[in-house]
Amino acid sequence: MIVDTVSTAIQRISSGRTLLASFAFFAFSAALINGRPFGLAALEEITGGAGILDMAFTYTPVEAYAMLAALGDAGRAFYLTRIVPLDLVFPAAYTLFFAVAISWLLSRWLPAESPWMRANVVPLVAAAADYCENAGVIAMLLAYPAELYGVAVFTAVFSPIKFTFIAVSMLLVLAAAAGWAANRVRAGA
Repeated sequence: MIVDTVSTAIQRISSGRTLLASFAFFAFSAALINGRPFGLAALEEITGGAGILDMAFTYTPVEAYAMLAALGDAGRAFYLTRIVPLDLVFPAAYTLFFAVAISWLLSRWLPAESPWMRANVVPLVAAAADYCENAGVIAMLLAYPAELYGVAVFTAVFSPIKFTFIAVSMLLVLAAAAGWAANRVRAGA
């Protein structure tokens, strides 16, 4: 089964060193996409604080195009040429970190054959949804001012999936860390 194959591959690369490297990659890409001169902080200066589709949990096609209109020409150009390229790297960064963190932490207190080890593939769902959302955003930005309502519907479907699976991934990291810590406390007692 593909889930088992992917999960096993993630487990194989998961080590303390990989965890630290993936965290550094995640932190660096998060700083770039949120900061200046390429990220959201710079976009907010250009647009006066208008938001982007990638940061909205849900929206309708009408709301999506209202958001794109609020960005203005300069904001849409910045979104397409600065934010979007970073957002092609960012999902890979958070997915790698979450998958490795889940694997590494779970391996500290669960046997390798535990079905819970497969939880390390959950971040891949977030990334897949994020990349689908990005494809729709790119299409809408390139076609603007033409309104591709079918693409907007497609994009809007993937946004809540992305955010939900990112949240689940974070909860899995926290739960795995708590399980590992509790196991260490029991072992030391």
